[in-house]
Amino acid sequence: MTPPELPGPLTGLDQAAHLHSLAERIHHAADDLPAPESAHSLASISEEVEDQVRVVAGIFSSLAHEAAVHGRAPKRHRGAPDALVHHKVVLMTRAADPLGWALAKLGEAVVQIGRLHEMSAGPRTPERTKALSRARADLDERLQSAHRHLTGAASTLHRNADLLVAAASGTGRAGLPSPVHRTWPPDAAPVSPPVSPNSSRTLR
Repeated sequence: MTPPELPGPLTGLDQAAHLHSLAERIHHAADDLPAPESAHSLASISEEVEDQVRVVAGIFSSLAHEAAVHGRAPKRHRGAPDALVHHKVVLMTRAADPLGWALAKLGEAVVQIGRLHEMSAGPRTPERTKALSRARADLDERLQSAHRHLTGAASTLHRNADLLVAAASGTGRAGLPSPVHRTWPPDAAPVSPPVSPNSSRTLR
């Protein structure tokens, strides 16, 4: 009986390519969000946000599906699971956390869009103008935060793809290190440099 073929560099490249492809989808979703202080109409911004909510939710769903399929595999097939596939799934599903925060911020953005639509339908007064300006600033803040979480998730996936390549090529002889998993609050940056008490913080 021929022994099973051990995973090698090509297998690692295949698994890494999956992570890179996923990272690029997330990067594109971030880039397609409306820019802060965009001159686009509220209707146009609403459609752009709707599109990216659908895209990000689809990616989030695919991560959950991948985890579920991988979890069922050992029950259906005897033998040890492919270590590289296991590592890929572990590393890939860690993107679900920042993606979840991005979806939460996009949800808040939808709330702000609803408020803007409501205020825009009211009578034109100086008070309404100020309220619209504040609500628009709040919308921009939510979109910036969603953008930050998406780019953080994509960058992490790119780095994890490189870990898979290193493991498959034998340069990671000690095995793949497990990335530290951290749950970020909605307004915290995925990767934030030290900030002095007197300095301001940029949301993106």
